[in-house]
Amino acid sequence: MIEIFPQHLYEKTFLGFNKDYLSQLQASIELIRRGDINGRRISNSEFGWQSDYLPQDGPFEPLTQQITKKAFECCKDLKDFNFSKVEMEIMWANINYEGDINWPHIHTSDIAGVYYVDVNENSGDLSLHSFSYNNQHKLSTYLFRKSAVNIKPENDLLVLFDSDCYHSVLRNRAKKPRISISFNIKIYD
Repeated sequence: MIEIFPQHLYEKTFLGFNKDYLSQLQASIELIRRGDINGRRISNSEFGWQSDYLPQDGPFEPLTQQITKKAFECCKDLKDFNFSKVEMEIMWANINYEGDINWPHIHTSDIAGVYYVDVNENSGDLSLHSFSYNNQHKLSTYLFRKSAVNIKPENDLLVLFDSDCYHSVLRNRAKKPRISISFNIKIYD
């Protein structure tokens, strides 16, 4: 049998930021968290902390520029894909403490992604998967298991994926928080 109709794509790469910059991002996120202890409740409902939208300037400007650049390069690498530009729409910080998860969800926009600021061993993989299958059908279940991808978080790792790809964050089993920045990117014709 030949598998057809792939539905999702992803890319992962390191941005090359040094430990000092990652520490600066972490400190900025902590200041924001202290100003909004409760945060937002979206995919982390009942778990962890999520910021409101982050500014794209100040300490976040180099990160915004690098993410946008990588998203542009990824789109450029797609054969016969026509577009004029990509633009960061929104980004937000996530802190998952020991035991925290993020429920399966999708994003708006065209490209979604995550950048890992401070993670540890066993701090919860990103799981990319598709819900376009029938769990009562044996072959669909086989294809679902085969197409699910778990990505181990690493400091300075950027992961981009199509925004309608269902994804979740597995349980943080580390004693330390898992700190990341998620975002949505718009592609323009």
